[in-house]
Amino acid sequence: MDQLHSRYGEQGSVPIRSVRFYPVESEWWFAIRRGPDQGPYPTRASARKGLVEFLNDQFAFENRLQQDREVSTRQNKSGRQIFKDLSG
Repeated sequence: MDQLHSRYGEQGSVPIRSVRFYPVESEWWFAIRRGPDQGPYPTRASARKGLVEFLNDQFAFENRLQQDREVSTRQNKSGRQIFKDLSG
């Protein structure tokens, strides 16, 4: 069994972590916290690449949301009415 190690910056006991990648028959999948598991991928390496792409997409989405919130907050403080085009 794999030994559990603390991640950078973690203190105290190591929490239980689940296995992120797993095979189903000859296909590979990866688990995420929010939403359905992702796959299938032909190899574990391609599933790992898929996870990196998924995480990059999630970080980009969260950054866009944060930027939108900051713009909205600045506009609200100026007293202007805000209308956003939600089609794009």
